Amino acid sequence: MRGVEGERGRDVGPRVVRVLVVAVVAALASAHLLKGLGRVPAEPVAGVAVVAGCLALVALQSRHHRDHPGWAGWTAVELVVALLLVGPLGVSVGLLCLPTASLLLERRLLPLLLLIAGAGLIETVRGTGPRDAVDLLLTIALGGAMLYAVITLARLADRVRAARLALAASAVTDERLRIASGLVGALDAGLAGISDLAARRNTSVPDEQTPPAHHHTSLLDELISSARRTLAAARATAAKLRSLSLAPEAASARALLASAGVAADLRIGHREPLGPAGTVLATVLREAVTAVVRVGDARRCEVATEERAGRVVLRVVSDGVPTAALGADLLDGLAERVRAVGGRLTAGLEADGRFAVEASVAATPAPPPVDPPELRTALGLYWFLLTVFCLRVLMFVPPSQLALGVVCTAVFCTFQARFSILDATRYARPALLASTVLALLPLPWLGRNWIGAAGILAGSLLFALPLRAGATAAGAVAVAAGVIGGAVGGDGFWSVLLTTVSALVTCTVVYAVLRLVRLVRELQQATAGLARAGVVAERLRAARDLHDLLGHGLAAILLKAELARRLVEADPPRCRAELADIGRLAERGRAELGALAGDGPRLMFGSELASAAAVLEAAAITVELEEEPVPPETGAVLGVVLREAVTNVLRHSRAEHVRIAVSTAAGTARLEVENDGVPEGVTAPGSGIGGLSVRLAEAGGTLTAGPDDGWYLLRAEVPLRTEAPLHAGAPLHTKAPLPAGTPLH
Repeated sequence: MRGVEGERGRDVGPRVVRVLVVAVVAALASAHLLKGLGRVPAEPVAGVAVVAGCLALVALQSRHHRDHPGWAGWTAVELVVALLLVGPLGVSVGLLCLPTASLLLERRLLPLLLLIAGAGLIETVRGTGPRDAVDLLLTIALGGAMLYAVITLARLADRVRAARLALAASAVTDERLRIASGLVGALDAGLAGISDLAARRNTSVPDEQTPPAHHHTSLLDELISSARRTLAAARATAAKLRSLSLAPEAASARALLASAGVAADLRIGHREPLGPAGTVLATVLREAVTAVVRVGDARRCEVATEERAGRVVLRVVSDGVPTAALGADLLDGLAERVRAVGGRLTAGLEADGRFAVEASVAATPAPPPVDPPELRTALGLYWFLLTVFCLRVLMFVPPSQLALGVVCTAVFCTFQARFSILDATRYARPALLASTVLALLPLPWLGRNWIGAAGILAGSLLFALPLRAGATAAGAVAVAAGVIGGAVGGDGFWSVLLTTVSALVTCTVVYAVLRLVRLVRELQQATAGLARAGVVAERLRAARDLHDLLGHGLAAILLKAELARRLVEADPPRCRAELADIGRLAERGRAELGALAGDGPRLMFGSELASAAAVLEAAAITVELEEEPVPPETGAVLGVVLREAVTNVLRHSRAEHVRIAVSTAAGTARLEVENDGVPEGVTAPGSGIGGLSVRLAEAGGTLTAGPDDGWYLLRAEVPLRTEAPLHAGAPLHTKAPLPAGTPLH
């Protein structure tokens, strides 16, 4: 029965898996071991031999928890020991369940059949009645099958655990190749076209002695149009890749709230990837947080997501909005977009006076779980356990109680099938209570084999409840069954002890099977979660690189193309130089696009610095450079920041002077980009602040940006020790709140 108190969430390691296997083996041998100890006073040699033989079988079985148990001859040794115990020493043939499991694991069908036939022959020689002989043979088959199931599940758990990182890495590789193949189709063709057009137009640009022609300008118009289309495609692709996760928007929201002095509390409880609707939720989060900052009187803001009734719910709650007027504004702008993807959006004051924005969209359905063959086999063997239990019970039920036996076994096994095999949770508590009554109350009437019901129930209790409570309840049920069953048997303390041990043996087997089934499924879910997280991270990396690298390169191409269009008649040599730069930028963009299929583009900071200076000078901006060498790894991060900073200067200012300074001190590399020409009221960098903050945080760095004595200063600092671990929770800073409507990434 599935955990009534919910998942305990414990990480069961390989050692615990091995303990479960050894516990089952020891449990199956325990009754025979106790009987051997009981023989020691009267028959010291035989008693000690039985004890030693049982311990030897337990030790030999422990080799099976590994996929490669070693020398094949150990099974023959195990058979010899078991047959010596069962034959000359007179131990019950039920002990043969241990070598039966070994033969099942090694797929040795003929020796297995001979072993079962030999057990039947031994019982015939001993004069056992047909019904008791069949019962013992069923005991061998049941014990061997359940031990086989436990060992198979333990091996499967080890393999799933060992393979989970490899499977996640494989999913990332597949996603990387899929992204790369999709990019090549449109963006690579666009860049190739730009490079080709730049080369053609460069050769067609007139010199000073050649009169201008109309086709020169039309060719440049075509180049500008192609650059715009490719840039739009790159931004659309980046947005599509980014839409599967709220992580970038959440990081930007935290940075924005921190910059405005608002305490941020983020609780992410949804499963990613989100699907296309993630873009809408990202928009809601961005606009809601921007509105909180714009109003300016909030002190605390909570952002939370959860999955509820098949939907992803996003809530943004702040304590600084005195009226619901802001809610109306948000609803006017966003409700229609949310409804377009089948979602809902509400905004308004809550009972405690805080303002809440809530949006919900349909969650991406999880693929149905597929159990591996070993798991299906183990569950099939659990059905076999229940079937054998029913047969053994009904074989020994007095004819007058047969109807009661059929009803009790049918109801009890139905509960087990529903709440253990099918893992249902509804009505689990009443089912446990009813199973307890069924397992104990009919014991005096349903015969000796009904004790198995108490063992099955005890195993289910141990599995369903928290460990301490489950162990207490299972022990109580086993002892109660021993007392009731022992009293019926009439052999006093020894009968009570053996009946209790029998219940505990069944309890151990049932718990091990159910726990290992749950463990395998948890490991499979964890593996799927790692794969999903890896795929989302890969898509976000590709989106960042498209925006930070290719997008900025295309923006520079567009700027140079527009400049060349103005210079085609006024300054043909300068026009040809700009077209040559466009060709180089396009080829570099194609190389960076191809690098998206690897671990990510690596920038050379020196080349980025030269390119930034050339782009700024092309826009008639005076550039002042202060440069110190930085390591390649650090330079790759700072190169991305430099591209974003230059793009912001060109987009958001009327700069005439720009200072770019790179310095290293105290184990930190610092990049400063400062410009004049800042429009009045601008207090924050451009649209790439969210992506830059995330990228710098991953490298353990920080970003600050804001007005500084009439200029605008962007400063990035990154540790020089590139082998240091990533700091996903590193603080993200900006010097001032963003203005209304500024996007977060």
